[in-house]
Amino acid sequence: MNFRDLLDKLKQRWQETSQNKKVLVILVSAVILAGLVYLTTSLAKPNYALLLGDLEPKDAGNIVAQLESEKIPYQLTNQGTTILVPQGQVDEIRVKLASDGVLTGVGSGFELFDKSKFGETDFEQQISYQRALQVELSRTITKVEGVDQARVHLVLPKKSVFIDDEGTASASVVIKLKPGAKLKPEQVKGLNDLIIGSVEGLQTDNVHIIDTEGNVLNDFLKDSAGIAGAGYSGTVLEKQQQIRRAYEKELENRVQNMLAKVLGPNKAVAMVTAEMDFNQQQTNTTEVLPGPIVSERSINEEGTGGSGGGVPGSTTQMPGQSIPGEYATGQDSYTKTDDIRNYQHGSMTQSVVQAPGGLIRLSTAVVLDESVTNLDQEKIEQLVTAAIGFDQQRGDQIMVSAMPFDQSQYDFPEEQQPDNTQKEKELLYMTIAAAVGGLLILLLLIAYWLRRRRKKKAQAEPIVVETPPVVPVGTIQPEEEEEPKWEIPLPKDKQKQLKELAEDRPKDIAAVLKVWLRE
Repeated sequence: MNFRDLLDKLKQRWQETSQNKKVLVILVSAVILAGLVYLTTSLAKPNYALLLGDLEPKDAGNIVAQLESEKIPYQLTNQGTTILVPQGQVDEIRVKLASDGVLTGVGSGFELFDKSKFGETDFEQQISYQRALQVELSRTITKVEGVDQARVHLVLPKKSVFIDDEGTASASVVIKLKPGAKLKPEQVKGLNDLIIGSVEGLQTDNVHIIDTEGNVLNDFLKDSAGIAGAGYSGTVLEKQQQIRRAYEKELENRVQNMLAKVLGPNKAVAMVTAEMDFNQQQTNTTEVLPGPIVSERSINEEGTGGSGGGVPGSTTQMPGQSIPGEYATGQDSYTKTDDIRNYQHGSMTQSVVQAPGGLIRLSTAVVLDESVTNLDQEKIEQLVTAAIGFDQQRGDQIMVSAMPFDQSQYDFPEEQQPDNTQKEKELLYMTIAAAVGGLLILLLLIAYWLRRRRKKKAQAEPIVVETPPVVPVGTIQPEEEEEPKWEIPLPKDKQKQLKELAEDRPKDIAAVLKVWLRE
């Protein structure tokens, strides 16, 4: 069968198809064709990746103009503040834009002095230096882990020969953190020291570091400096605060890890406040111990006397008194004993020094997520009590409560999601559409095949045409003058089916009859 016969056969089949089937075939073919075209165009498109984000409108316009001049494909998202380029060309395009001076990032730093201006005044040089220093500090701060963007504002006083006329230097820093990131106190202190060391004459009190939510990040540094200025050692105070915070952090981590394994991640928050005593106390105790006799002296003295008065100063000289015993006679006698013993006593001195950092009181607050099913606050409180070493006699406090959590900080914005997420979704949708289209085609083919099979089975049944028996001419009665009738003795349902088939497919019936006649 050549190609022309195949076309003729398809044309014949198409003409024999009913109008409803023709419409259905056209619609299904159009859907499949549209799906194939969309799938082809989508797969042919390059994968776009982030080139720059959170741009100012002016910077975005300059970069787009440069991309258009270089005939580089790009896409704008997030209201024109984010630029996407083909994934395989991101690094090359960044290098190209940087070499052209368009990719400035947060601005021009000390590159401003690469091209000196003729006749520039001292004021202009001072402004250029201030701008360059701000940009350089912003670049350095953005290198810190967890910091996405930073903007620095400096106030540099004009130098004067009179000290009273000089102003005070100050710095204000606004930091945008990455999603879910949080700066540690050590990082904030490092940024504070970096800014102080970069600006001449800048003091801690004049440095202000905040985040995009308006939270002041370096307040604790100013409090430490103020207490140190009141007569306390800043270094010792900082160490005490670090010890206290480290102890609190250890208890918080212990509770967090325990609750994360019980309730799941991000389902509980624990905060611990420890009151500690950093005063050093020393107690000295001296105990006298008995020792041996070193020396001993004993004096015994006896004597008699004729005086009837008695011992001077005693009651014997008083009239009317009688003295019994040996003093009652006229001859008095006395005995005197004097013993002296010297001991070598020992001594034990004990000195007890109480180390600073003793725990006075603990206060613990635990917040649970209400979305957790089968939440038993009493059992959670018992677990936390045992984990932190709760002591009621010490005055410790613990509070466990449940409330709904805000999970928005863990949901990344759509523009910050990986670039291939949207592509994966589109590919999934296209795969589903192609699968549905293929399934429809398969169902249509199966239905068409079953219908053709039923038709072939119906056409294959022989149609028996019975003719009347041959009767001799002599036996024909004169009254039977009617001509014999050709009948097709078929059942009524078969006759009905054949009639309907002849009405629906007259050409097929004619073709079958031609084949039969040819045979």
